[in-house]
Amino acid sequence: MDLLDPESISSFIDSRKDRSDIELEIGCGNGHFIATYAEKKPYSTIIGVEIKKKRCLKAMKKIEKRKLTNAFIVQERAEMVLKRLQDESIDIIHIYFPDPWPKTKHRKRRLVRMPVLAEFSRILKPGGRILLLTDFFDYFIQMKVLFSLHDDFEIIQDNLPEEVFLSIYASKFLSARRKIYSLTVSRKPVVDPIL
Repeated sequence: MDLLDPESISSFIDSRKDRSDIELEIGCGNGHFIATYAEKKPYSTIIGVEIKKKRCLKAMKKIEKRKLTNAFIVQERAEMVLKRLQDESIDIIHIYFPDPWPKTKHRKRRLVRMPVLAEFSRILKPGGRILLLTDFFDYFIQMKVLFSLHDDFEIIQDNLPEEVFLSIYASKFLSARRKIYSLTVSRKPVVDPIL
């Protein structure tokens, strides 16, 4: 198994979208979530995005060990991958425990920012969802506010798949009894103007 080429990710998705849902995990780390989730969702194509090569290789080993044919890894900055994706090509985006950048001066480095929400809106299919988990309350509030302010999204009450809690961070935080904050967001359906 090879890493997906970031330059050709759009054509790769095109080759699979007629036979499966397309899901994206941003910040797949060592692959704990993507391998578990892909095993339980054989009819979805799940693409993990990770910037660090060592983590990508560990994630690929987990995928190979389970002989999964529906999980793939791309090594690249998330923002660059998002820019390369076609409009309305993704069904679900998973974002679990993104780096909180807790210092005020570092908040501009957080993934969930208005320019990134614009990309999420563009690549998600109408009705597509974004599933988010964090243990950092300040980041949770920021995400909730930004999605509330964006016209293309609505926050929905939805149960997250139980597999999200099997990620390494979720397991660690749950066993330490740390609070985990979850958010499920949906892209609003496109409404045709009345002529």
